Amino acid sequence: MKARSDDTFTPRRGPTRLQSADRRYSRFVYLTKIALPAAAVALLLLVAVWPRLQAAFEVVRFALPRLDLTEARDLHMVKARFTGIDRQNRPFVITAEIARQQPKLDGLVTLERPKGDLTTTGGNWLELSADTGLYQTQPQLLDLFGNVALFQDKGNEFHSSSAHINMDVGTAEGDDPVTGQGPFGNVAAQGFRILDRGDTIFFTGHTTLNILPHAGVAP
Repeated sequence: MKARSDDTFTPRRGPTRLQSADRRYSRFVYLTKIALPAAAVALLLLVAVWPRLQAAFEVVRFALPRLDLTEARDLHMVKARFTGIDRQNRPFVITAEIARQQPKLDGLVTLERPKGDLTTTGGNWLELSADTGLYQTQPQLLDLFGNVALFQDKGNEFHSSSAHINMDVGTAEGDDPVTGQGPFGNVAAQGFRILDRGDTIFFTGHTTLNILPHAGVAP
């Protein structure tokens, strides 16, 4: 007869794969319940503030400086000064508020508020000024336009709308109406010619000359 024991030994087993999968799924569901409402709230906030953000982006975009390539190609000099000597070794100076080199025309410079100073052999001086001008550096030719004024140290001054000056030989001319005044009196003519850096002046076309009594000099 066999003895029978009422107590039996049953080994304990760990969690099954199914239980682990259930736990991972439960964690995913829990995170999803948190993430989805948070994303929805963030989206609503973005929609609410988007007009303001768009306005800020527009301000930043238009505040950025724009590069002007035409300015980069525009070679210019402020307070420009050109010096030279004519055929008789007499000095002259041309200045301008702004001088611009023309890239397609070698040796041609456009001038704003130009002024030219010449000295005669006898030591006298002649000054010309205008609104704008063109200076050809190689032949030393200066063209003036707009409110052209000519002053001599003798006290004479003349005004016209244009003038062509050859700095190399010391001559100037213009075919536009000219007016002038000085110790001699006053003059109005249809044009003028200046030789010897102002020592000799001719008036062309119809000319009216009023000479003051006892005038010490004549143009």
